[in-house]
Formats: sequence, structure tokens, C-alpha cells
Amino acid sequence: MASSSSTIFSLTSTVVFLSCFLIQFIQLAAIDLPPGVRVPAVLVFGDSIVDPGNNNHLPTLAKSNYPPYGRDFMGGTPTGRFSNGKIPGDLIVKMLGIKDLLPAYLDPTLGPDDLLTGVSFASGGAGYDPLTTQIVNALGLDKQIELFKEYIEKVKTIAGDEKVEDIVSESLYLIVAGSNDLANTYFLSKLRSNYDVPAYADLMVQGASSFIQELHGMVARRFGVFSTPTIGCLPSQRTLGGGKERKCANSYNQAAQIFNSKLSAELDNLNSKFQHGRAVYVDIYTPLQDLINRPRHYGFQEVTKGCCGTGKIEAIILCNDLNPFTFQFIQLAAIDLPPGVRVPAILVFGDSIVDPGNNNHIPTLIKCDFPPYGRDFMGGTPTGRFSNGKIPSDLIAKSFGIKDLLPAYLDPTLGPNDLLTGVSFASGGAGYDPLTAKIVSVLGLDKQLGLFKEYLGKIKEIGGEEKVQDIVSESFFLIVAGSDDLANTYFISKLRSNYDIPAYADLMVQGASSFIQELHGLGARRFGVLSAPPIGCLPSQRTLGGGKERKCAKSYNKAAQIFNSKLSAELDNLNSKLQHIRAVFVDIYTPLQDLINRPRQYGFEEANKGCCGTGKIESVVLCNDLNPFTCDDVSKYVFWDSYHPTEKAYEIIVGSIIKNYVTSFFCGDTPC
Repeated sequence: MASSSSTIFSLTSTVVFLSCFLIQFIQLAAIDLPPGVRVPAVLVFGDSIVDPGNNNHLPTLAKSNYPPYGRDFMGGTPTGRFSNGKIPGDLIVKMLGIKDLLPAYLDPTLGPDDLLTGVSFASGGAGYDPLTTQIVNALGLDKQIELFKEYIEKVKTIAGDEKVEDIVSESLYLIVAGSNDLANTYFLSKLRSNYDVPAYADLMVQGASSFIQELHGMVARRFGVFSTPTIGCLPSQRTLGGGKERKCANSYNQAAQIFNSKLSAELDNLNSKFQHGRAVYVDIYTPLQDLINRPRHYGFQEVTKGCCGTGKIEAIILCNDLNPFTFQFIQLAAIDLPPGVRVPAILVFGDSIVDPGNNNHIPTLIKCDFPPYGRDFMGGTPTGRFSNGKIPSDLIAKSFGIKDLLPAYLDPTLGPNDLLTGVSFASGGAGYDPLTAKIVSVLGLDKQLGLFKEYLGKIKEIGGEEKVQDIVSESFFLIVAGSDDLANTYFISKLRSNYDIPAYADLMVQGASSFIQELHGLGARRFGVLSAPPIGCLPSQRTLGGGKERKCAKSYNKAAQIFNSKLSAELDNLNSKLQHIRAVFVDIYTPLQDLINRPRQYGFEEANKGCCGTGKIESVVLCNDLNPFTCDDVSKYVFWDSYHPTEKAYEIIVGSIIKNYVTSFFCGDTPC
């Protein structure tokens, strides 16, 4: 058994080299298996390299079921494969003579023969570290093995126990993971910064070993386990970690080599322990490195960037078929509150517009606690605010005369006075649609409400029940959400494509209404609810939805207007229905649109791209200190990155809010 399996994996290793990298243009051909060896099926686990479309069926942004993905596939069809055509799983089953394509297990059209000859359980974004999958909401190896168990039951139903045993014991198992752990979880998000590289490699190897042993316990016997590639030479990692010249990021490659060495040793260890079976280490680092170093030897001309978009950073949603390659300035002042009105605290809920750093403390890629974010903040400190400086919640707290900055509730350094004068529970990436927060692993409004209840418990400990009632009933509640629902969940990911825009706006409004009513039930009375902005004119949305000329995406703006109209009507309904409430619709669509249309009127020069990077697509991790294109003079820009305004623009918008709405917040439609 071991000898035959070794032969298979020697051949399979050649397949991998051919299928992934077209080494020396050797024509793909059927594998001549050793005598007595059968491979009834190929079963694949791992990440995007071998995901043929499982992520199509998940609530995640890590998918590729749209053009130009699949443009060289049969019929030019985007299937969810993360490539222009076939992927390694397809090429390997073809060479084994099993079938032409290896389908996704979650494909609802699968028939019995599809199942009996093998499927892929892989999910783009997965890794050996469970945290890797969590931050992109894909299928981790734990969930993939559960799907495999479900698959076994289906095979049993189709053909009986004997067929199950045959498939499980004789099939080829491919495992492809590790790149996302290193590139995304370790280097990009730094969510495992408490580990050095060798320790993190040990964590990854333990994950790989446990997974293989679990499969082996289910009688799997033939494993091909891919190494990690030269991740530091991937175009995106050159951009993020290779400096201004976009060289291979050496630290990334060294980490890959450390992991590969440990993985190979662990597979040797498993082979010495297994009575039956063979786990073969498949080196893809070396052939890919050689291809990158000598592209012309293999018929290529370009290896430092990809074909899609600029090729330097685009993947998944950024690689799309559309990629081309005002009121006067109002000085912020202290609010003159009406007689008898007190505002002891500001309490804020919502998304990145008002998140001062909560996302720093949760496992998500949607964060900005690194330069150049915060470069115009006090001390040039990146605090987790999605801007170059202060954000609206800070400016509003200052205008109320409460404090200079509104902190994040999850900041572990908060003291009693910080809590008593208000905090923000907002989380970048959240929305009124629960799915919006889920796909980027942030704090949805339900979790923000849970934190608010926890906050009330802390206030009770500090000042007693009377203080709780005072803060809840007298404070100003600011709610800012909706942009991510429309831009990300509806238009980019299309995860709500079963709704038309009015119906999706209704879903969002229902979420907003339910949230406000829950807060009202806890005693909250004063609400400022911001509208959606003209999202089609945000720089990133111009790039993604505005055609080659990057005009404002009209359909996006129309959707925002429909939502705003419905939200305003629902707030009127709540004001008439609920006792002792004032929920004010705050229009930020109009002032921001005017600022974009007439930037020079407000002292700006550029309104269709941001300051950070090229300003056309960069936000969060793509807006980083290594991007050589970031502007020198941010005061000329309406937008800081491709999605968030600058502090200067926020000052103008907040000035408009104070001027136009402060009376409504406290006095309704009658004079105070």
C-alpha cells in the first residue's frame, strides 16, 4: 500500500506542478496508475486555490462568481473559481481520467455520479488557523470536515456501505491551505501578533496535523498536502509588504519557508505513526519561485502583477468587469441648548463613520489601527478611526460641550468618567441588515445593543439606578448605518439579489425601526438617525460601479434616496406611535452631494478620489503606510480613503447638522 501510494503521489506532485504553473509546457495527459491501484474519486479541502464555487453559497465577500472571473472557462462563465479558467482540482481529476471538472460540494445541481467521483469542500479564505476563516466568514476546515461527513451519508444512500468504504479508503485527498493564514491573519491583520513566526507556524502545523488525523480516523489513506507558495512574491503582497519598488516581501517568504519545513516534518511524523496510509508533502514553493524568477523560460512576460485591474492589489470584489484601469463652511461651535435641556452623554451606534476603534478589539479585517490612518490626529496616532483625524461622533461630543473625543466602548482603558459622559458602540462594516455585519465579522446592531446593556450595568455599579435612568432618558443617541448595506451587501456581494431595491430598503428600514424601538424600550428618548449618503459618488463606488470614466454610480444613489425616503417616513411613524420620543431624520445626503459637486466652494480641490493611495479603491488594509501614492496635502481632499471623508469634510457636514437639526433634537416642530 505505501509503495503504491508513494508512486501515486510522486505522479500527483508532477500534476500539481503542471496544473498550477504549466512547467515547460508539458502537455497534460492521463496518469498511468501503477498496477492494482484505483482512484475512484478526488476529495479536496482547503482555500481559494481549489474552491470551484462553494463560496457562491455562503454569506461572504470572498467570492468570484462574476466577470471577468471565468472569462476563459467554457462559455466564459464565472463559476466561483478564483481564476480566469480551470483550477488545480479540475486539472488533477482530468489527468486521473475521472472527469473533466471537480465540482463544488455545495452546488445544488450535483447528481449521484458527481458525488461518487469526487467533489471539493474547499472555501476561499480558509486556513489551518480557525481565526483565518472567521475573519472572512468562509468555511473553516472544521466545517469542511462536517460537510465531508454529510457527503459520506449521501454516498451511503446512493450506493451502500461498501461503496462508502471503497471511496473513503481508495480516493485521493488533496489539502491546500496556509497562504491565507500567513498573508491575511498574521501579516495583514496582525491578529496573531502575540506569536512570532515560528510559533505561529507551529499553530498552523498543529491545525493541519489534527485535520489529517481526523480524516485518517475516518479511513482516508491517500493525502497530498500542498506547501505554501512564495506568498511574498504574490502581486498583492508585493504591494502591501514589498515597499515602494514592490519587491518580493522577504519576511513573508521566510515565514512560508519556516511553515513548509515544519509541515514536511510533521507529515513524516504522521507517516511513521500511521499503520495504513501516506501523507505526501507537495512542494509548490520551488516551482512557483522558479516561474517568477524565470518567466520567459515558461512563455510568460509579466509576473509582478496580475491580469485583472492594475494587477497590483485587486482580488475578489475588486477584480470586476467595470474596473478601467455646497453649503458654505460652517464653523463648529458649542451648541446652545434650549432652557431646561441637559445632555449628560452621547451614545453612538452604527458603522465605520462613527467607530472610534471598537474594531481594533475584534477578529476582523475591517480595521484601521495603523498608519497612515490618524496622521492628523493628536500625535499622528492611528486610533482605529476610519479617517485622517477626528470623526463625526468626536465633533458632536465637542459641540455639545461634553468632551473632546468620544471613545470606543471596547477600549480597555476607559474610566468611570468616560462611561458616564458617553461612548461609541459602533463597528466599521455594520448595517441595518444583519447579514452586512456577518459577512465581515464585525459587531452588528444586535451585538451593539448587547454591549449597551452591559454598559448600563457598569453605570449602575458606578452611580446607581438613578444615574442609569438619567443617562438613558436624557442622553443623545446617534445612529449611523445603511451605507454598507447598500454598497457591500446589496450591490457588491449581491447576497440580497432576491430583493429589488425598494424591498431591500424595506428590510433595512425594518432593521432600523426595530433597533430604535428596542432602545426606546430601555428608556432612550432622543435620537438622531443619519440618512445614507450619496454612496454612488464615494470614490470606491465610482470605481466599482461608475464605468471607465468613474462617474457617480446612479443606481447606487437612487437606492440611497429610496432608502432615505422610507427611513424618514418610518421615523415619522415612530414619533406618532411611541410616547416621549423624538427620532429625527438627519439628511447628510444633500450636504455631502453638494460638497462633491462644488468642492472649491468649501476649499477643496479633489472630490472624486481619496487622499490615501490612488484614492480610487483603497480602504482599510489597502490604505497603508507602504502605499507610495498617498497625497501630501489632505486639506485638498473631500475623502481620506476611497470610502470615508476627511476630518475637514466631516467638520462641514457636522456643522450643517448642528445648524439645521439641533432644535429638532430637543423641541420637535415647536419653538423651545
